[in-house]
Amino acid sequence: YTLANQLGLVQSFAAADGSYYYQDGVFYMMDAKGEYKVIVPPAGALVETLPEDYDVVTLSDGKEYYQVDNTIFQLKIEDGKPYFEVLGQLYS
Repeated sequence: YTLANQLGLVQSFAAADGSYYYQDGVFYMMDAKGEYKVIVPPAGALVETLPEDYDVVTLSDGKEYYQVDNTIFQLKIEDGKPYFEVLGQLYS
């Protein structure tokens, strides 16, 4: 939260009781009708890959991050394996 706030990002948080799905830069959740709905990427979500059309951007702290649409990711190492963590979304 602190880093996202310093960078001026908006964060969306996941519901603890929900299952989330990810494919090619898009996050989904199944609604009560059993239909998949596109959702705002939840802060803290870890994904193994980004879509090929991501951009590398330098934000106000001078560090490089990964941008997919308006979502900002940072590289994070968990148990020796690289992941991309959702930091938040750029203001539109």
